[in-house]
Amino acid sequence: MALALLLLSIGATAGVFDRPFDKTKDVRGVVTDTQGKRLSGIEITDGYGVYLTDENGEYFFTRHPAAAYVYYTIPAEYEVPMRQGHPCFYKKLSDVDMSYDFILKPLKGGKDKAFNLFFVADPQMQNIHHVDRFRTEGVPDWKAYGKKMKDPCYGITLGDIGYTEKGRNTNYLLPIIREEMSAEKTGMPTFQTVGNHDFEFAMGGLNDYSPTVTLRRDRMFEAIFGPIDYSWNRGDAHIISMNNVQFDNLENAGKYTGGFTAEQLEWLRQDLALVPKDKIIIFCAHIPIWNKKAESFKKATEMLGGFAESYIFTGHTHTNFKHVSANGVKEITVGAMSGCWWWSRNCADGAPNGYLVCHIEGNHLASHIYKSLGYKDDVQMRIYRGDAEYGGDFEKFKLQYDHNTLLINIWNYDDDWKVDVYENGKYMQTLSGPMTPTGEWVPEQGGTKDWWAIGYNVGVVGRGHAKGSTRNNYCSRNDHMFVYEMRDPSAKVKVVITDGSGRKFTETHIFETAEYDKYAAPPKYEPSQVW
Repeated sequence: MALALLLLSIGATAGVFDRPFDKTKDVRGVVTDTQGKRLSGIEITDGYGVYLTDENGEYFFTRHPAAAYVYYTIPAEYEVPMRQGHPCFYKKLSDVDMSYDFILKPLKGGKDKAFNLFFVADPQMQNIHHVDRFRTEGVPDWKAYGKKMKDPCYGITLGDIGYTEKGRNTNYLLPIIREEMSAEKTGMPTFQTVGNHDFEFAMGGLNDYSPTVTLRRDRMFEAIFGPIDYSWNRGDAHIISMNNVQFDNLENAGKYTGGFTAEQLEWLRQDLALVPKDKIIIFCAHIPIWNKKAESFKKATEMLGGFAESYIFTGHTHTNFKHVSANGVKEITVGAMSGCWWWSRNCADGAPNGYLVCHIEGNHLASHIYKSLGYKDDVQMRIYRGDAEYGGDFEKFKLQYDHNTLLINIWNYDDDWKVDVYENGKYMQTLSGPMTPTGEWVPEQGGTKDWWAIGYNVGVVGRGHAKGSTRNNYCSRNDHMFVYEMRDPSAKVKVVITDGSGRKFTETHIFETAEYDKYAAPPKYEPSQVW
């Protein structure tokens, strides 16, 4: 660790301001607190190299030719700096400014002993009507739930805020969405992660400022939300957000792959070299990492190991999923706030539109809960009758189980959760785990998918009712569906979940019919034209 600190701080030692300075290539500045005290050991970066302020609070380095910002990693003992309702820990580089100074404000009472992270995946707004649903359904729920927390709360998006695709641009919505995500609206500072739909399409050719296709697409997002690869600290947690979407060309908005560049991996290596091993790592990206073949994903996961705890949070799939890598790094893929792209109130795996809230105590992720929009936080499952039929005019899906079979969708299920079933108040069984997911189209060939949600999205709304790639988006696999055989088909059933923190959730309602108007259909209101 000492060697890493020495190497990373080269060029940030006392007296470096006496060196020749080229304002078109070099970056320098001073970091102080609000009392004017100069702060040493503050991590400074241009997104490519990582440097430390010296004992005088000074830094000096030669910036990367493609760098657009200089910024710092917010120390745990200092407030999140805010500007216009959003975290602002960065300054835009130019060929005019001679230096870039930062002033940090200490937290009253020191660093957080415990705090909450609100993970919002794929709000994915394609038009102003989607923004209206986001601001009337998503944001009020988000803010109200944060108010219930006794510890500080911070928001993190997991990409796909907008919905640019093919020839459709939605980048014009990003400034509007930015306003709706302000701390005044959400009740907390919100940090951003970029996704594959968060860019301006067909922006022209490459140049010195954006020398690669991916950087060219990123610049619009950066201009609104700031740097894309960055880190910050709260309590005993080191939190990182990175872009893991790599575009192949400028002509096709859908032509991308998941991965990190060699420069990104080097930045991550330098950043993590400064983090003590007794910290918890929270790594945020858009595309799920664990099952992709990209070698860079494997390298990033390897780097994240070896700390007290390490977690990866991703979105992209509009489903909930968990996976633990060989080195103990746990990835949590979070369901979408937009659900099935705002067509309904459910994600592709049947979970309601919502977001994930994690409670961090010290260097430990103490608990996590999926908060569904419009529901109390004790709503964590849905129970289906095994012989029910769901759907509508476009298509119907008849489940091929017996009447005494129950399917139980527990969307935030984790390996340390316990699922108990009762009949007429009597304990019957502890379920061993979810069914092995199948990728089949029809319920009689599997049944692990959420056919109730598919029945609405495909059968009622008509999204992807003809077989094809679009249909896949609304018929996603389900990794958290349980099956239970009733002893008495006429009994009153109660399912009790105990999560890893000991909290219990109970459900007794069985969906024998669709009940879509109450549980799946979007609210019926006229979109507001006044913000």
